[in-house]
Amino acid sequence: MNEKLLKNLNNGINDLNPYKPGKPISEVMKEYGLTDIIKLASNENPLGASKKVLSALKGLENEIHLYPDGSSVKLKTKISEIEGVPSEHVIVGNGSNEILELCAKAFINSDKNAIASRHSFAVYKLITQSLGTKLREVPTIDWSHDLENFPKYVDKDTSIIFIANPNNPTGTYNNHDQVVNLLRNVGEDILVVLDCAYYEYVEKEDYVRTNELLNEFDNLIITKSFSKAHGLASLRVGYGVASKGIIAALNKIRQPFNVNSFAQELAYFSLCDKDHISESVRVNSLGMEFLEDEFSRLNIKYIDSVGNFISFKTKRATHEIYEDFLRNGIIIRPIESYDMPNFLRVTIGTASENSAFIETLEQLL
Repeated sequence: MNEKLLKNLNNGINDLNPYKPGKPISEVMKEYGLTDIIKLASNENPLGASKKVLSALKGLENEIHLYPDGSSVKLKTKISEIEGVPSEHVIVGNGSNEILELCAKAFINSDKNAIASRHSFAVYKLITQSLGTKLREVPTIDWSHDLENFPKYVDKDTSIIFIANPNNPTGTYNNHDQVVNLLRNVGEDILVVLDCAYYEYVEKEDYVRTNELLNEFDNLIITKSFSKAHGLASLRVGYGVASKGIIAALNKIRQPFNVNSFAQELAYFSLCDKDHISESVRVNSLGMEFLEDEFSRLNIKYIDSVGNFISFKTKRATHEIYEDFLRNGIIIRPIESYDMPNFLRVTIGTASENSAFIETLEQLL
C-alpha cells in the first residue's frame, strides 16, 4: 500500500465508510445455497417496469454502438411537459444521486457547511464529506425532520440544505406548509435540495405542492427518481427541476453523455404509462396496510411510513435477525448505520412476498 500517496487523500474521505446497498440476490444464493430468494432490501418496485417499457426495449440494441443524446432532449422534453416547466429548468442525471452530487459540487467549498436531518439518506454525508466540508445533522422529532429547528443550524458558511421528503429510511414526511416555512426562514443564498425519490407513494393531501414551491423560491431544486415507483432501478436515471440559473450551473459540471440511451428511452416510455404507476401505488398501499396490521398483531414497534418501505424495531440484535432472514431466503435491510439500533427496514413487496416475510418474522421472534 502506498502510504505516501494515501496521505494526499481528501481529509473528509478518511472518515467515511462506503455506502452499503442491499445484498444482491446472486450473493445470497451462493452464500447460503438457496435457489429462491425474496429481495425486500432496496425499495424496488415488486411489479417491475411497465409493459410499455418492456415493449420499448425491442430494437434498442441496434443503437448500442452509438453515444447517447448528451442532453437527453426527448426525455427532458417529456419531463418538462409533466412538471409544467420549460426544459431549461430540467436536468437529467445518472440516477437522482448524480443530481444530488452535482448540487454539492456546484455550491460547496471546503470552508462551507451543509445541513441535513439525523437519520437521513446516507448519500448526503458521503457527498458533502468527500468534498471536504462538514454535514451538520439536525435532531429529529418522532423520526421526522424538525424543519422548524433547521434555521438554528444555519450560519454564514452554510451553502446547502438536503431534505429527503419522504425520508429514507424512516418513511416520514414533511407537509407543504412546513417546507414553505423553512424556505422562508433560510437565506436566499442557500441552496435547498428537496429529494422526492418516493413522492409517487405519498397519499397525503398536505404533501408538498412542488410547482408552487418552484414558482416562489429560486434557491430550490427538487429531485425525483425512476428507480422506485417506475421500476427502473438498474438503469440509473433521475432528474432535477429548478430555476434556469441553477440548472445552467449544474450543466457546467455534468459529465458528457451521463445518461445512457436505454435509460433515456425507457424512462420516457415509463412516463407515458400512468396506469402502471397507479397500480404500483395501489399494491404498495395494500401491502403497507397488511404489514402495519401484522406488526401490531405481533406487538412490534414500527415507524409510520408514506414510502414503499417500513422500518421496524426488534428486541433481538439487528445483525442476528438479519442473518436469520438471509438463511430463510429473504433479504431485508439493517439500518443501524443510520444511528437506529435494533431497527431494520423492509420494502413493501407483492402480497405473497409480504406474507412470506411475516411468516418468517413470526418464526424468528
